[in-house]
Amino acid sequence: MAAALKNTQKKTIAKELYLNGDFTLEEIAEKVGAVRQTVARWAKDENWKDIKASMTVGKDKILKNLYAHVQTINDTITMRPDGERIPTPKEADTLAKLAAAIDKIESESGIREYVNAGIAFLTFVRSTAPQKAVEISYLWDSFIKDKLR
Repeated sequence: MAAALKNTQKKTIAKELYLNGDFTLEEIAEKVGAVRQTVARWAKDENWKDIKASMTVGKDKILKNLYAHVQTINDTITMRPDGERIPTPKEADTLAKLAAAIDKIESESGIREYVNAGIAFLTFVRSTAPQKAVEISYLWDSFIKDKLR
């Protein structure tokens, strides 16, 4: 099943597991169908360790700040005289980049919520029925992969 995933999808799942789970690189590699060295390279190249450390800021605060930047630009535009209330090319470019960042964070957080819920559930099942956890883990992995398509 994991072989059918594209590398970008494997990397996305691996990153979520690294950032939100308590898995070793070996466990993550096994879950996404990659080798440990590849996962380690992804983590190093994209600074997953630093990202995990900075996650104390939280998605909600980041989104709030991005929306505040959008509002500031929009306020600047609406304060202009009638007929001149259009964004400059620089403002339009900034608004487009902010919108893309917001969209990315919001869509990634959807997957993150699935991953977090799955991790919490699997942790619970492991403590009560370890054999069932193995079975459920495969189904959960398939579910996450399906959500990435």
